[in-house]
Amino acid sequence: MSEKKKTVDIPVCEDMGCEVNVKEKKSKDDFNLRPEKTPFEKLALKVIWIAFFCCFAVFLFLTSENGKPTLRKDSMDVIVAGLNWLILSSHSGARSLIDFLSTHLVSAMVPAFFLASAISTFFSKETIILTIGKKANPMVSYPIAAFAGAILTVCSCGVLPIFMSLLQSGAGIGPAITFLYASPAINLISIIYTWKIIPAMLWARIFAVAFCGIFIGLIMQKLFANIENEFEHEEPAIKKSKRKPWQEGAFFLVLVLVMLTSTDLFQGLTSKVISPEWFAGRGPELSVKTAEFAGKMLFIFIEIIAVLIILWRWFTWDEIRKWLKRTWRQAKQILPMVVLGIFFSGFLGGTSSIVSNLEMVGDNSVASNLISSLIGAMLYFGSIVGVNVVDLFMRWGMHIGPALALLLAGPSISLPSVMALTPIMGKKRTFAFLFLVVIFSATMGLLFGSFAKV
Repeated sequence: MSEKKKTVDIPVCEDMGCEVNVKEKKSKDDFNLRPEKTPFEKLALKVIWIAFFCCFAVFLFLTSENGKPTLRKDSMDVIVAGLNWLILSSHSGARSLIDFLSTHLVSAMVPAFFLASAISTFFSKETIILTIGKKANPMVSYPIAAFAGAILTVCSCGVLPIFMSLLQSGAGIGPAITFLYASPAINLISIIYTWKIIPAMLWARIFAVAFCGIFIGLIMQKLFANIENEFEHEEPAIKKSKRKPWQEGAFFLVLVLVMLTSTDLFQGLTSKVISPEWFAGRGPELSVKTAEFAGKMLFIFIEIIAVLIILWRWFTWDEIRKWLKRTWRQAKQILPMVVLGIFFSGFLGGTSSIVSNLEMVGDNSVASNLISSLIGAMLYFGSIVGVNVVDLFMRWGMHIGPALALLLAGPSISLPSVMALTPIMGKKRTFAFLFLVVIFSATMGLLFGSFAKV
């Protein structure tokens, strides 16, 4: 007994603009009208393309004179100029990297990794969430939201889960937005990195981030105060620490002392601990430098012993291991990007100046600051890489005002974070946040460029 196959007629609408909501399963041949290439055809196509590029390169660089292949004179000039550029740029990049590794890595970055990881490991994020929640005093919640990002090392996208936690815990949109803006730009490692690479911008960056974050948050709270009603509130529970607050405070204080001593902040004190006479045999100048270095190392050694004693008395082995693992993980994630950023910043900085290409941001006009701020808000780069970018642009002729605008807007927001924020806050609030970031960053850049001594 044979069964007849059922046929289904697909309705067709002949009118222009008429759509029929019929799902039709398309076959593979609907998208590809010819059979897939065989491995031999793919290989032959690659060989043909390689031959094409080789022949075109021969045309560009070689010619035939009296039946003999000869290198074009103009091509030789191009090759020599290119090699000279590559040599000079590579030397510049290598010198920048060696200078950073010898002067800034051990003295600033390594202690900063240990301190930042200790803060993120032992300091409760739930405490921050409750501190800037709906029951908190605005005079307290906004400043805390602006500076709480120091415990994190996150980019403009990495801070979004914490931003969601703040809204779900009942925090108003104002403190949450302040935290969202400030955290990527004010974390401890990025601040120390700014101090070492662009020291003239250190305090301007800290103040501008806090000021912009607080006022952007206040404006967003005024405009969109009802957003917290759209989230289910979850009160986070604070885990009680086994240690007393003063014990944790002493631990962080000693870590800060290690970092500050390694960066020569106490040079006036450490240089007087050991007399240069102990190293008189090394010559007058070298003996003084050796005595200063020995004094600094003695202070650091004592501080490290204090850290070890505190860990032994007040911390468990599991906590110490978690801290060390987090330190190593952060170093692995950040240091390679820092090394590449330093090298290629020096590499590009060794090329001939491209001030002519940066004329639009070469002065401290309103347009220059707005352009820099808008570019920073669209591009995606972390707060550490952003320091390299700004340092490079300033060497190429960017004015210090637009440079600060770029440094403020770049880490705080980006096109990917805008796209991720849209389903969380909605299009109106996200656009308002983006607009405020651009305006405030440009304004702070304009003010800084007007009063700063270049």
